[in-house]
Amino acid sequence: MNNISIIIITGLSGAGKSNAANVLEDLGYYTIDNTPLAIIDKIVELSSNFDTSTVKLAFVIDLRAKDVILMKQSIEMLQNKYNAIAIFMDASIDVLVKRYKETRRKHPLGDDIFESIKTEIELMKDVKGISDIILNTDDKNIHDLTKEISNIFSKDISDFIITIQSFGFKYGNPADADLMFDVRFLRNPHFDDGLRTMTGLSVEVKNYVHEDEHYNIFFDKLLDMVNTLMPFYQHEGKKYLNISIGCTGGKHRSVTVCEDLAGRLRDNNKFVKVKHRDINK
Repeated sequence: MNNISIIIITGLSGAGKSNAANVLEDLGYYTIDNTPLAIIDKIVELSSNFDTSTVKLAFVIDLRAKDVILMKQSIEMLQNKYNAIAIFMDASIDVLVKRYKETRRKHPLGDDIFESIKTEIELMKDVKGISDIILNTDDKNIHDLTKEISNIFSKDISDFIITIQSFGFKYGNPADADLMFDVRFLRNPHFDDGLRTMTGLSVEVKNYVHEDEHYNIFFDKLLDMVNTLMPFYQHEGKKYLNISIGCTGGKHRSVTVCEDLAGRLRDNNKFVKVKHRDINK
């Protein structure tokens, strides 16, 4: 079988999935939109016979599939079987409503745009939870989006993949971690009534965590350690590096640190997958 590189584009309607698919097509991916979930694995198997050393496929999988559970299962199958990368295109409700009003498009879930978007966010939360990259497009025009996706996926992702996973110690330690860090020493947003229901993906929680007096010292040393160790793992022939960062519940502090670390490593031209294991628990 040829080497296969698979990217899954998923996310919210109006968040930029079509633009992301166009960028990947320009990068040489065979892009398949609204793929019937039942035949995805067969498509990959048939594609392995292409007369090329590396097959690059991009599947757009979203609510048009009509079965959220099967959608999640299909994405996880591609991730586990083919090491596929899932990118979740995200945006805030206000931005999505504005985009729909500007384009006068109908939302796939109904005529009431605001309620349809709220429903879609709820339906897609589990798919978002298993996605490797969450790309918020609130402040990105088509040129910004093109540049960011090109920067992420123009690299040869088969060389060395870094996976950064947040988790909650209360739900058990991850079994596949090469490096594990405990960030429970940072002040906990859970004890702030206004932040408890939010996650480390929100600006409010991020700012709260960043304001901890120990944060910058810790993060600088964490980044330095990871950058120091990566070449050693690569020298030993390792293709993957799994970094796990834990807090009590896996919803606030660890999520923020994971996102910050992933962003800095991507700035240094590294390919990084991000997973938030316990963010919805």
